[in-house]
Amino acid sequence: MKTLSLTLVLTLAGTAAFAGNGGQAVRERLMGAAFLDNQSYALLEEMTNLYGGRLAGTESNEKSLQLLEDALAANGIAHHRESFTFPGWERREDHAALVHPLQRTLRSIAMGYVDQHAPFTAELVYLGRGSDEEIPANAHGKIGLLAANVKLTQDSIQAFATENGIKGLLLTNRKNGGQLLARTANYSGDASPIPIYSVTEEEGHWLKRLIESEQKPEVRLSTQSIVKEITCDNLVATLPGKTSKKIVIGAHFDSWDLGQGALDNGLGIAQAYDITRLIHKINPENHYTIETVWFNAEEFGLFGSYAYMERHQDSEIVAMLNMDMVGNPLGANAMGFASLIPPLKEFSQGMGGLSLPKPVVNAPWLGSDHMPFINQGIPSITLNAPIDPEAVAFYHDFGDTFEKVDKEVLSKSIGILSLLTYQLANDPELDRPRLSQEETIELLKNARLDLRMKRAGIWPFPAE
Repeated sequence: MKTLSLTLVLTLAGTAAFAGNGGQAVRERLMGAAFLDNQSYALLEEMTNLYGGRLAGTESNEKSLQLLEDALAANGIAHHRESFTFPGWERREDHAALVHPLQRTLRSIAMGYVDQHAPFTAELVYLGRGSDEEIPANAHGKIGLLAANVKLTQDSIQAFATENGIKGLLLTNRKNGGQLLARTANYSGDASPIPIYSVTEEEGHWLKRLIESEQKPEVRLSTQSIVKEITCDNLVATLPGKTSKKIVIGAHFDSWDLGQGALDNGLGIAQAYDITRLIHKINPENHYTIETVWFNAEEFGLFGSYAYMERHQDSEIVAMLNMDMVGNPLGANAMGFASLIPPLKEFSQGMGGLSLPKPVVNAPWLGSDHMPFINQGIPSITLNAPIDPEAVAFYHDFGDTFEKVDKEVLSKSIGILSLLTYQLANDPELDRPRLSQEETIELLKNARLDLRMKRAGIWPFPAE
């Protein structure tokens, strides 16, 4: 008879310990209910049908938040709002048009934090990726056309304006099919020094050809959009545990305004809702308190999650699970926290027929609501969970609409995430001290994120 390896014995022992005392029955009920008692799909359909996109500070955002709040109340889930004020932005009418050598309105939008300005017309020059070598000597007083995927910062935009005298920028979109990528000009909330507009890939290439053929194209820009202070709310639901120490389940609530925000991040809204509802219904008594937070103003620069972290910085948060555009789960990301690797491996090994093909990676990344928690040394988890490429291609644009949500994949993700939340909420071994500031800086440096954060002006630690 063969003997079991030590690794397998330990794995089975860990799984058995977690599954004992009714744990496996809870897991089976959570997974079954995710499919047979899915309420989030209908909630998301109603939200997107009635209110569209959820740009922070808009009436659509507020009405959508109230709909979610009503659903939590109908299920008897304790919840409250937490207001915060941030440097916001309101989209009004944006307009970009080619006026020479022919007249044509461009499919274009102002980027966030581009402030209202008087209409002006100027010749267009090509800047490539915006390096000093690519900026032509005659750029003064003109509008610059940038290639796709150029990473702009407030400092680089200021340099375009002051050092080169450029009056405005057109940024070519990175995906074809007439798409636009709505985003902000910076993450600080400051008005952009010069107006920046996103144009489609097709029209960006066309404008470049006009420049190269020495047609000296001229473009007219105008916007009524404004930078303004905005007050909005995070929504927080609480499932009290045996201890006040918390597992935070997070998903950003806001979206861009061009589409319905069904994928970004309607998926996270729906997942966080049903995870909270199902655990409240099936296993309301857990070791840790579970706090589900729908963060607002993520798209403008993570303002909601930073506001939450500032308000709760003295709370004993054991771990954070962030759900931002989670599709079909392949595995989990420990985000640089070595302490998370064993429980995430254990989780994957206990999935039975739902085996995760890429169970655990450990690769921190920027740009979502886990970052304020990581900056405080709090272990944070994200998911490796792709969305169908034909659907996700439209995020931040008009095509991010409800019909692209796959109900079966949504149910599967809710089931898997419910099991992960249940495990985290009942694992006393997770209760470890936060990383020190020095350890957190080392984590970010090891992931080569420190330089990117400094360039973007979001490095929260003292200058070295």
